[in-house]
Amino acid sequence: MNRRKFTTITGLSALSANAFSKEQAAPEAKTEAKPGIFKAKFAPNPNILPYNPVEKPNYLDKLKYAYDLGFRAWEDNWIVRQDMKTIEKIAEFARDHKIELGVCVITAGHGAKFNNITDGQWKKIKDDLKKRIEIAKITGQTNMTMLPGIRDESMKREDQIKASVDAMKVCCDIVEEHGIILAQEPLSHGISGGQPLLRSFEDGHLLCKLVNRKSCKLLADFFHEGQIGNVEGIVKTAEKVWDQVSYVQYGDTPGRKEPGTGKLDYVAITKFLRKKNFTGIIGMEHGASKKGQEGINALVDAYKKIDA
Repeated sequence: MNRRKFTTITGLSALSANAFSKEQAAPEAKTEAKPGIFKAKFAPNPNILPYNPVEKPNYLDKLKYAYDLGFRAWEDNWIVRQDMKTIEKIAEFARDHKIELGVCVITAGHGAKFNNITDGQWKKIKDDLKKRIEIAKITGQTNMTMLPGIRDESMKREDQIKASVDAMKVCCDIVEEHGIILAQEPLSHGISGGQPLLRSFEDGHLLCKLVNRKSCKLLADFFHEGQIGNVEGIVKTAEKVWDQVSYVQYGDTPGRKEPGTGKLDYVAITKFLRKKNFTGIIGMEHGASKKGQEGINALVDAYKKIDA
């Protein structure tokens, strides 16, 4: 995988779960960051851990809490909505603690049909890409989620994907020199403007193969693939498209909660990733099935089980 690695070897020792406060956002004492409890780089998000001991936790409180629970990766689709001061603190904490930062959304496509983008839509999309490049320079992120527009119902899906290749190559031209990968995400639900162009792993694989650029790869979100009905054959499908996958996300179906709460066999999926020598981030893009401490325990236990 071509992804940036944080190499800073100093960091904070784990913080007590009862000691997270705004005053401790920049602790003074620094020691070598301790290893996490997972083999895989499972990455929680700011909304999956609503159980932080701080009554009104700020962003760094949540990140510290995830660290103390043993996670060494972090994913936030909308980190770009944070102010720059907060983003810089997130990046600093991640470097000091050897936490890898996963995807954020680089553009949701602004309702464009990538086979026929208007000038106004192009301006918004290009502005998105350029702004996120500046964020990546601070955070060290490589993979960024891209939604390549909406469906043109007047065309066959395969034909529209083929007709979207030129537009995608323009996007690649903007980000590639900065080491960013546009991780194309197939979705099982609608987006702003209509239904997404990419619905399945195979749709995303076709687009990436046709674009044939190192900066255009597939984001394999197993929740969405399971949600469209590909449950029993999901590992076989992942095998078929694997040559284009750069990033992975988990979430069980139905319900979009932690592994073990739905129909997907995440033990088999995680074994498949290991077989493929995948060492990248696995985004926990889902909610928690329970609340409070019970929810924390269930979440951590679910990931320990599939990580074994």
